[in-house]
Amino acid sequence: MHRRYLLLPIVVLGAIALYRNRLGAYLKQASANVRAFDLPTAGMYDALVATVLEGFYARVAGEVAAAHPGGKLLEVGSGPGRLAVRLARQAPGITLTGVDISEAMVECAARRAAGAGLSERVRFEVGDVGALPLPDQEFDGVVSTLSLHHWSDPASGLAETYRILKPGGEARIYDLAHWLWRPAQDGNRLSQLAAASPFNEGEVEVVRWPGSVPAFVLLRLRRTREAWS
Repeated sequence: MHRRYLLLPIVVLGAIALYRNRLGAYLKQASANVRAFDLPTAGMYDALVATVLEGFYARVAGEVAAAHPGGKLLEVGSGPGRLAVRLARQAPGITLTGVDISEAMVECAARRAAGAGLSERVRFEVGDVGALPLPDQEFDGVVSTLSLHHWSDPASGLAETYRILKPGGEARIYDLAHWLWRPAQDGNRLSQLAAASPFNEGEVEVVRWPGSVPAFVLLRLRRTREAWS
């Protein structure tokens, strides 16, 4: 009987030795996915990542609602719709359009808005930030969270953001801090990106959340001219 018990740890250790490379690769990929806020399915993202960020979304919604208590807003990279629904509840004077490159995310977000009774003011559609399927000068404000580091062509994304904003409109683009995403380091590359865009300039701020952790940055841009010349 004792020999049988001794076999169990031997078998476990043997399995660990046999599958450690495969397990290591899996854990490495899972870690990368979470760090990139990119999980295999929209439902998994919503359950495992978006839920963790509810406090962050609450903060962003408060800031955006204070800046835009009314008007038409666009959310770029709207994901499963958590921020959009929270923002629409907090600012009942706005209408909001969410755009995401993932059809599964758009479907998830639409269900969330419908469940919250907000379908008349909140809608979602599939689209790429580099070629937004939206009219010129349509929106009073733009918000984006944790999407910029996924943009294949940030320059085109900012040019499109500028195009759909009304003169005087503001874009608030929140993304990862420098220790999670190197382009945000010191704000230099983000400032350079803004300076090379139709906006000509932008303000980069460190966002401390949770608590005093400098986990995010905010790139704030404003359209002040009719056309880019």
